[in-house]
Amino acid sequence: PFGMRAMMSLRLDKSFGSWMREFKPDYTPLETGLDRFIDYHKETDFIGKAAALAEREQGVSRRLCTFDVDAVDADAVAWEPIWHDGAVVGYVTSGGYSHHAQKSIAFGFLPVELVEEGREVEIEILGDMIPARLYSAPLFDPNNEYLRG
Repeated sequence: PFGMRAMMSLRLDKSFGSWMREFKPDYTPLETGLDRFIDYHKETDFIGKAAALAEREQGVSRRLCTFDVDAVDADAVAWEPIWHDGAVVGYVTSGGYSHHAQKSIAFGFLPVELVEEGREVEIEILGDMIPARLYSAPLFDPNNEYLRG
């Protein structure tokens, strides 16, 4: 791949979300992991500060997760349902093939009570139930050594 497709494939390896897929007004910073960029202790007020503080105190009901998908013929791309124990528990926000890891990867939201390293789920891709596992560390450069090179 080259150009935009190469960039989209590489972001999967690093578990980097993209705007309007993983990061948009429908999702909060705490749900997506972007809360690390919020200065909760900032003395001055800012738009959304009260809501961010309240959400941090109350917690969230869902979290953005990365999945290793056993896809063969087709990758998850967006809005595919994520199943656990026979029920739909979330949905895919984006996905594709990782040329570095040579496997299919998907991002999606799960209820916080299911967010656990290695959690087995199924993603419904084109009507087929495909096994997938949640993982927390990026497949490529999990310690960000290359980014700081």
